[in-house]
Amino acid sequence: MDNSRVFVPNRKIVGEILHNYGKIRQLNLSVGIAYGTDLILAHTLVGNVLQQNPHVLKDPAPVIGIASLGDSFITLSIKPWVSVDDFAAAQAEIYQSLLKSFQDNKIEIPGPRQAVLLLKQSS
Repeated sequence: MDNSRVFVPNRKIVGEILHNYGKIRQLNLSVGIAYGTDLILAHTLVGNVLQQNPHVLKDPAPVIGIASLGDSFITLSIKPWVSVDDFAAAQAEIYQSLLKSFQDNKIEIPGPRQAVLLLKQSS
């Protein structure tokens, strides 16, 4: 839920819909971390990045948690609230700060991995 409102004017029941985000909007960010990562440390670092970003609102509080367990990494879901005017800037700043914080703390952000097994064909 992003606290947005959808208005459907009576004369346009079939046609265009106006989506009004109001004054605040929730970012829907995600980052993959290696399976061997200390999850408490990763959660703490994400929280610190959000606290230090001037665009992130304190209320409502951001939501941080595990979104999925993938083949190559754990996906963290990061959902802070920002003003509508700060939406794009906050997203870029948060991702940049997360990358630096994770690098500084040796948290790996792995890319997709595939294992290939070659079998010897008998003749």
